[in-house]
This record gives sequence, structure tokens and C-alpha cells, in this order.
Amino acid sequence: MGGRGAPEATRRRLVVAVVGVVVAAAAVLCPTAAGKLGKQAKALVAIKAALHDPGNVLWDWDLKFGNDPCRWSMVTCQKGQIQELSMTNKNLSGTLSPAVGKLRTLRYLLLSHNALSGRIPDTVGRMKLLEVLDLSNNHFSGSIPSTLVHLANLQYLKLNNNSLSGPIPESLATDAPMLFSLDVSFNNLSGHRPTFRIWNVFFEGNPFLSDIGSESIAPPVGPKDGKEEDSQGMSKNIFILLLCIGIGCLLVAIVAGAVLFWRKRQRERVFAVADVSVQHDPKGCLGHLKQYKFKEIRKATNNFSQKNILGEGGYGIVYKGDLDGTTVAVKRLKDRDSVIGDGQFHTEIEVISLAVHRNLLHLTGFCIANNERLLVYPYMPNGTVASKLKECVNGEPTLDWPRRKRIALGASQGLLYLHEQCDPKIIHRDIKACNVLLDEYLEAVVADFGLAKLLDHWMSHVITSVRGTLGRIPPEYLKSGHTSEKTDVFCFGLFLMELVTGRVTLELHENEYEKGGIRELAKELLEQNQLSLFVDSKLRSDYNSTELEEMVQIALLCTMYRPCHRPKMSEIVNMLEGGDRVAEKWEAVKNIEDPNPDWSSEFMCIGINYNDDDQRNNSIELQAIELSGPR
Repeated sequence: MGGRGAPEATRRRLVVAVVGVVVAAAAVLCPTAAGKLGKQAKALVAIKAALHDPGNVLWDWDLKFGNDPCRWSMVTCQKGQIQELSMTNKNLSGTLSPAVGKLRTLRYLLLSHNALSGRIPDTVGRMKLLEVLDLSNNHFSGSIPSTLVHLANLQYLKLNNNSLSGPIPESLATDAPMLFSLDVSFNNLSGHRPTFRIWNVFFEGNPFLSDIGSESIAPPVGPKDGKEEDSQGMSKNIFILLLCIGIGCLLVAIVAGAVLFWRKRQRERVFAVADVSVQHDPKGCLGHLKQYKFKEIRKATNNFSQKNILGEGGYGIVYKGDLDGTTVAVKRLKDRDSVIGDGQFHTEIEVISLAVHRNLLHLTGFCIANNERLLVYPYMPNGTVASKLKECVNGEPTLDWPRRKRIALGASQGLLYLHEQCDPKIIHRDIKACNVLLDEYLEAVVADFGLAKLLDHWMSHVITSVRGTLGRIPPEYLKSGHTSEKTDVFCFGLFLMELVTGRVTLELHENEYEKGGIRELAKELLEQNQLSLFVDSKLRSDYNSTELEEMVQIALLCTMYRPCHRPKMSEIVNMLEGGDRVAEKWEAVKNIEDPNPDWSSEFMCIGINYNDDDQRNNSIELQAIELSGPR
């Protein structure tokens, strides 16, 4: 037996040696993706070194955590390549290091709403794949780098609200083929305005910028002695005049055609996103916002009378009102002394208004007046899920078990639309029972979506670093400020627990459960087969035990500690609709999610496919007719 073992060991050592040689040779002859990421990791460390980070949001930009930056905060990768740096509103100051030019695979560089200063490094022109460069609302100075013209894929360039000076590079107008939008407003730029072939160009707020081009057509200068010279001069003038008229007519025709084409595309976009039929609105106004005058809103709400208050939350106070003979809900946003521009506010709410789904509260109008920002929504007669969970009629809960199941499904379908059907996607960031309304049929209507994004444009850094309701903030969001669709999934899991328990708050009293919070209590009662102690006492025994168990299991899956262990909203909808194999899915993952506080990459892991049977319910394939509802 020993004789046979020796040759076997020798063969193993030989194989290991050969593999080692092959790997070493490959490393020398062929630079690996890991090697490239290592260089980019060093570039990120250099970028961090040039920044002042009082909030320590870049805590893991350190080679001691490994040379894979795809695991670092605010870094997004695809297929092992850095695609995005998203560092908006992070209270950063300092300068932007020239090392940024080493991020050759970067497509999105988002640094707006910080306090960065100094010059924009010329090395940004080396990021040939860059599509979006947003350095707006900082303190950058110096000139606009002429190297930006080397960014052949650049589509959006936002340099507004800085202290840039000097001319706008002419090459941006002539040699940037993909450029779609340019904003250099509110700087100290000078010289002439280049003539751009695109419409989305913003120059305002540059008092030294001239409307007159650097070149103009001047009348010919020549001798004026003799009829021949006069005749030739007149002929040239007539020729130039006719040429100018011809060019002018051609430009008018091109502009008219472009405007018609743009309007056609806008209409197509509205209907592509809203996806509704005109039969649901006789005026065909869905996807279009109405702008009201402040005096109309004030009159409709009886001068914002306290008697008209429907509720108050983190975003503002909601009033009941009457506009154009229709009962509406008017949200008066807080922090009205903001410096957000009217145009920017209008643009943001137009994007939000394009999200139309039967389980989403559709924005119908708005008002901008001085420092007032108001939003107009349809009135939901049955209030919030939170309020209805407390109600009883003739001793019976207003929301019985079947209605609670239907509300859970409706809210999940609304969130699915925001996450996977909207472009750009919308993350709610504060899903809870008081943010889900009920229409006249007690159908779930998710409200306040998109407002976190809208308000973050002017709220302070301290507030916007983590937005949401304390006690409901996912661990990765609370720790690093990272938000994603899985942030909503976590909050949706707690929303399911609200539906199950009927509790006003999910915070436990000291004498209720000493081992942890509501999630730990639910898990323990599930394992002990004692969920009857967890369900709302108002339901008594009027619920389906199997459905209750599945609802709690889905809630626990949604509130897994690591984001990658949580299901997507499409998977949640599948489970809520069919309920098949929910128990198996919970059993497979229930023991893998205990956090390790010493693991620096505790929020990074391999995701789980909850649709392992590769069968998607037809309702997930949201058809056009299903995107619009009775409202």
C-alpha cells in the first residue's frame, strides 16, 4: 500500500508544479483582469488621497482590504471592470486627482453636490469609454479641459454651478459626436458661445459669455473707383445676401424638422413608459403634468387649514383640497427655502410623473412659487394601510387576511414596476405601511416614490447620507450609505411584518423579546411553530396558517442581512402569487446570513437565484394593458 502511495504523491507534486508554471507563464505573457483591477485600485487610492472625507464614506478604499475595487463602496463593476463611480452628495472636498484618468473602463463619473475645488484634470480625456461626466455643484476652477473632446462616447456633460473660467472649447461643438446634453451654466466662462448642433445646451449664469460668434460674414472690401468695381462689389453683396437667405431657410427647415421629430419621440417615450390607454382618461392627459398657481392651491386647501391635513411625514404635510371640482391631495414639501431651480424641479417631477402603474400613486400636477414646492396627487379615500390596520367594523378588522394578502401583492407589483420597468429605475427608500395608500377598492397604492431622489438635490449632506425611517434602515445603507433595489426589498419585508402583526410600530418593548428585534422574534416563532403568537390578535383565527407561514418566510427572506441574499421584487411577486416552494427557499438560506462584524466585505457575496425553476408567472411579464388601472 505504501509502494502505491509514493508514485501517487509524486504524480500529484508533478501536477502541482506544472500548474504553477502554467499560471506563472500566463501571468507574465497575458495581463489578467485582476492585474488591471489592481492598477485601478491604486488609482482609486490616489483619488482618495487627494480628497477630504469627513464622513469616512471612502473607508474601504484601501489596499489592505485587497486589490479588487469592485468590492469597495461607491464602485460599480460589470464583468470585472469598473463601470461607475457614484459619489454624489458625499460631503467630499479637496481636489480631483489626475489618477482618475487611469480608470480606462469607466462609463459614469458622478461627483456632483460636493465641495471639490481646483482644476479639472486634463487626464479625464483618457477615459475613452466615459458616457456621463457630472462634476456639477462643486467649486472647480480653471478652464474646461480641451481633452474632453477625446471622449468619443460622452453623452452627458454637467459642469454647472462651479467657478470655471475661460472659453468653452470649440471642439465640444464640432468634434463630440455623441454629446446629447451640455450644462455649463452658472460659472465665470468668457468668450463666445460655440454653435452646438444639439438642443440641450445651457449657458445661463455666465455674465462674460458673449452671444456673438468669433467669426462673422463681413462685406467685401475693395476699390470703389469705377463702375466695374462697384458692379462687382454689388454682385458679391447680392450673392452673399442670397447665400445667407438660403442658409437661413435651410436652418429653419432643419430646426422645424428636428422639433417635430423631438416632439414625436417625446410622445412615444411618454406612452412607452406610462403605457396607458386614452380610454382611462377622456382628455388623454396621462403622462402630462398640470402646473397650478399658488393662489389656486391655497384656495383649494382653505389656506392650508389644519382641518384639511391628511397626514405629515418626512417629506412634507399632505392637505385635502378641491381643484377643478375634483378632490385631491396636496403635498407641501418641507425645506422650501432651498436653492433648487425651477427648471430642475420641473424636470425631476416630470421623470417621476412618467411612472404610471395601477399600484403607484400617480403625480398629476405641481406648483412652484417663490420658495414653495407643492405636488398634487389623486385623493385616496381609504387613507393609509397603517391607519386601516387599526380599524375594526362591527368587531371585525377592516383589513381581513385576504385583503392583507392582496395589499402585499399589489405593493410588490408597484415596486417591481419601479425597479425593473422604469428607465431610469426608481428606488423608494422608505417603504412602510404609512406610505402605502388604499383606494376606494382597498387596493394598495404606493406613494412618495421618487421623492427621496427629488429632495436630495437640496437637503443637507447630514440628512441625505442616510434617508429613511430609523429602525427600518437596511444594515448596508446605515453603514455605508449604499442604496439599491435591495434597500426597498428589506423595507418591504418589514412592511409584510406590519401586515401580519398589525402593529403600529415594529419596535419591541424590553419585556417582549430580549434576544433581538421583530425579525429575530418572527424567526424564532416560525421555527417553534408558534406564529399564532405573532399574527394580529384582531384576526383571531380567521387566517390561513399555511399562507401565514409563507408570508413570514417571505418577510424573512426580504430582510436577510446581506443584500445579495435577498430576492428581487420579481421573485417576491412570484412567491406572493403562487407561494410554491417558499418553505424550501427559506430552509436553504436561513442559516447562512449571520453577519460577521470582522469581515470588511460583509455586504459582498454571491447572489441567490430564487427563480431556480426558471418559470416566471405571466403577471411578471407586465403587459401594456396591465400597467394602467382604474385610476
